[in-house]
Amino acid sequence: METLPKAALESELMQFIGTENWYKHPLTPSMTYTDGVKYFAEQTESYWLLDIIATEHFPMLKEQPFLFITVESQNGSCTIVVTDGNGNELKSKHVTFTTLIEGTWKFYLLDDVLLLPSEY
Repeated sequence: METLPKAALESELMQFIGTENWYKHPLTPSMTYTDGVKYFAEQTESYWLLDIIATEHFPMLKEQPFLFITVESQNGSCTIVVTDGNGNELKSKHVTFTTLIEGTWKFYLLDDVLLLPSEY
């Protein structure tokens, strides 16, 4: 699959303002994700990111009902930072190899659902 340029992907992601479908994550079936998140994972070949979120961050919802996840990607690696939405960092992880387009990618995780900010 040919990857979209960053500006095109950002524009496409802004078109997701709700979801028609809910997808269960295979490793953590109690976590669902939206059409926008599925589109992002397909376009960036980053289902591995959903795996990290499902296994390492989803359990954090027991203590923190809202998680703001920011993924900073550059030079073939990325850093995933999870905050409480008020700037308080809860967890950070560096991934040494990534398929992500360079840039900053944001997600919300709440009510057992991973979604794009535009879908909130």
